[in-house]
Amino acid sequence: MSHTHRRDGHGRRRGGPDQARGRPRGVWGAALALACAAALTACGPDGGDADAAASDAPTSPATTPAGTGTPAEPTGTPPTGATPSAEDPGGSSAPATPKPGGIARCETDGLALSLVANGQEMNSKYFDLRLTNTGSEPCDLLGHPGVSLLDAGGKRVGEPATRSQDGAGDGGPVRLRPGQAAHATVKTAGEGVTDGRCWPEAATLLVYPPGSKQTVTTRDLSGLKICGDSFQVGPVGDRAP
Repeated sequence: MSHTHRRDGHGRRRGGPDQARGRPRGVWGAALALACAAALTACGPDGGDADAAASDAPTSPATTPAGTGTPAEPTGTPPTGATPSAEDPGGSSAPATPKPGGIARCETDGLALSLVANGQEMNSKYFDLRLTNTGSEPCDLLGHPGVSLLDAGGKRVGEPATRSQDGAGDGGPVRLRPGQAAHATVKTAGEGVTDGRCWPEAATLLVYPPGSKQTVTTRDLSGLKICGDSFQVGPVGDRAP
């Protein structure tokens, strides 16, 4: 079917139904398509500027997810060794070695206790308390022993001995080779000067060696009887008083 085209008074030709006023629709569509394509090229995720930005960004070391292979190598600088100290010049954490020739304290399981009467002087009676090293190695004792008396039922008689400076001990350490004894002086008042005020008779002498919480005992008291509430013990020494 043909259409007849008329010209208006200005001599322009009026278009048919597929033409827009003044310009064909096809021209507008082409222009719009070109504009969208340009916008996508410049700003879209696949555009050239985006690729350039990605190429300029710094890259990070590749890592391997846990459980999928060998872990990535660490990128930091490894720590340096510990700074040596005055106590540990080598910077080592190994424990210090003991001093050569160190001697241990005498333990109760390597000591034997005995008591020997040592005479009377100036209204006092003296006894030699001996702690003998029964072990196979030398050991040291230092200070006062703890001394108490027990009755036949194991109950304490009176009070423990108080400390004195009687005897040959000077307060220094005593080194005992196997078979050697340390000596401490036990003193009490003579019975004749106390009007007979004496403690009940004891059955056992109980001793804490210096520095020990364990005890040694003997039932041989050599006639020890505490009178006048006077019961004293001196420090250990290397010889009898």
